[in-house]
Amino acid sequence: MRVLVADFGGLRVKWGIFERGKLVRRGIIDSVSVRDPEKFLGFLRGLEFDRFVLGFAGLVKDGVVLHAPNHPRWEGYDLKRIFGEYDVVVENDANLFTLGEAIYGAGRGKKFVLGITLGTGVGGGLVIDGQIIRGAGGLGMEIGHITIGIDGPPCNCGSYGCAEAYLGGIYFVERAARLFVRHGKSAPKSMRQLEEFARMGVSLARNLWREYGKYLGVLVASLINVFDPEIIVLGGGIAAAYDLFKDDMYEEIKRRRVAYVLDTPVVPSELGTDAALWGGYHLVAPRPQ
Repeated sequence: MRVLVADFGGLRVKWGIFERGKLVRRGIIDSVSVRDPEKFLGFLRGLEFDRFVLGFAGLVKDGVVLHAPNHPRWEGYDLKRIFGEYDVVVENDANLFTLGEAIYGAGRGKKFVLGITLGTGVGGGLVIDGQIIRGAGGLGMEIGHITIGIDGPPCNCGSYGCAEAYLGGIYFVERAARLFVRHGKSAPKSMRQLEEFARMGVSLARNLWREYGKYLGVLVASLINVFDPEIIVLGGGIAAAYDLFKDDMYEEIKRRRVAYVLDTPVVPSELGTDAALWGGYHLVAPRPQ
């Protein structure tokens, strides 16, 4: 059985084909190139597979896209109907990331794994005993929309002060750019470029990564206080800068967690960009008899 998994993120779609428990083919396409389901369907018809798992960045229930701040043209689509010619499973992308890390990555061997994806936006997932926890209505673990600043900046979801509005790449790099311009410096155009500036020794960039760590620490401390997970795994492109923000993140966690909670490791993904692909594969992989 050939399984295709597509991880539909904010800026790009990562996809992989699994066969006999191995990732045999992978690729990345610009999400603008498949901005609506019909275009994506055309892409799928160029591939050969038996099962299809779609990880989508947004609120999806029973295959219907209810809310997709970064892909508004997908809202309202019934993905199971659109992709009905295939044997399709639709899941939140952060859930797939967390499942992949829980089974095959940094969380393997743990019963209670919490995942946070740091990219264009901020997503989250919770896996207990190898099962995705989705909440009563199937829409839980939207941790990017936990309020961490009561009078904070507006978020694409329509609220204010969300963790995503502080930590999502499209928001943070915009603030960074304004600060660079104010100091008469050439502004970074992406979080990757902001990371490069910091590694080159640009103090303004280093300070911004320290700020990023503090905001993330506020979010993580709250999650530890609520869930007490065995491990928290960080994924998404921004997690590549882990060493630039981890010290300030941990310092903020220590300041804000409740006193009796034991140390919880907060670690970067082991599977990197393949984590959600492996999570999608695990959802439909044949189980030993």
